[in-house]
Amino acid sequence: MTTRVTVHRIDPDDPAQVDAVLDMDQLVWADDLRTPREVALADTPTRAAWIARVNGEAAGIAASWDVELSVPAAGGGASLRPVEGLTWVGVHPDHRRRGVLTALIREHLRWTRDEQGRSISVLKASEPGIYGRFGYGVTSSTVMSSFGRGTTFAAPSAVREVADATTLRTTTASPDQGRRWHALARECARTGAGHIVRSPQDSERLLADNPESRGTREPARLLWATRERRDVGAAYFHRTPKWTHGKPDGTVGVFFLVSTDAGARLALAERLVDIDLMGTTEYWVAPDDVLALWLPSPRSLGGSGVSDNMWLRIVDLPAAVAERGHAADVDLVVEVRDEILQDNAGAWRWTSTGADAAVTRTDATADLTLDIGDLGAAWLGGQTLGARAAAGFVTEHRPGAVAELDAALRTAVGPVGTIDF
Repeated sequence: MTTRVTVHRIDPDDPAQVDAVLDMDQLVWADDLRTPREVALADTPTRAAWIARVNGEAAGIAASWDVELSVPAAGGGASLRPVEGLTWVGVHPDHRRRGVLTALIREHLRWTRDEQGRSISVLKASEPGIYGRFGYGVTSSTVMSSFGRGTTFAAPSAVREVADATTLRTTTASPDQGRRWHALARECARTGAGHIVRSPQDSERLLADNPESRGTREPARLLWATRERRDVGAAYFHRTPKWTHGKPDGTVGVFFLVSTDAGARLALAERLVDIDLMGTTEYWVAPDDVLALWLPSPRSLGGSGVSDNMWLRIVDLPAAVAERGHAADVDLVVEVRDEILQDNAGAWRWTSTGADAAVTRTDATADLTLDIGDLGAAWLGGQTLGARAAAGFVTEHRPGAVAELDAALRTAVGPVGTIDF
């Protein structure tokens, strides 16, 4: 029997279609169904969601969040750009390996570029072997870190002075703090590449408490850092109590930690690793995070090894290049491979002068050849094209070409670890 896969975007105002998306997600992810139906429906991404069908039968879903991404800016720091956050991707177990996932992602990428006018799609991957074949590259990495009670951060005295001038206050997370959180997240995102900022509406929704889904954990808390009556940082965390041989040995799980400067980050971290009745604080730390640099060595982070944090896919190369700051002038020809979005493929003359950068079509001989996923991996400074050339993914036709483009895409600090979406 011939397999025919069709994909359509749901009508968010049709309860039956929204129910179908949620039902498929709960099946694919083996949901325990403890969360009340009305709460689960409120968390279902209806702004943009797709259902794939095989010969008319529901076979898979995908959705997209409206998010902002901080990308490197000319002269340092970062600028916020609207991008699409691919999410809720799943295929019915009866329809795996029949082209359902490919059809869903192709439609998401087309819609992102053609209907939303956005140059980038990002995602958090549940399984690492899936998304590279669709042109996504691992653009940031983190380490699951475990800080013991009272961990000492060897920050310089100038940073500690700023931390000492920072006031901390703990609150219970609630939707009425969503706008405040959103405003702070946007300000923090301009300090470096890799931040994801959720929409104001999603920020409010994420801070709502759901006792059925959090299990034995306490309600989430927000630790606000302020200085001179201005928010300079915040952490979203929860505590899980535990007693070992009659002694308190609970865990602090930190989901988000953002800060406008190192002093605020130090103040937040020192509070989070010194909470009564807790023995361990867990947090995903980026390799360049100052928290890692204030420890004696990377081994001091404990926890697990390095993991992919975020994947990035360029869907409109000319727009993405124009939106990204360059650290050095460059003028070379790049041959790009893109099997899904052919408008990105081919030879491009890549130029940057000062704050302006562009790619234009050319018939000139390429100085280097790479895949669109190689650019995704290097876009935020988390990987270099030189390393990918050494691995055989990037081919250099003119000596020095890879180093030239690397210099243009260089960032002073690697991308941060960012929130889930």
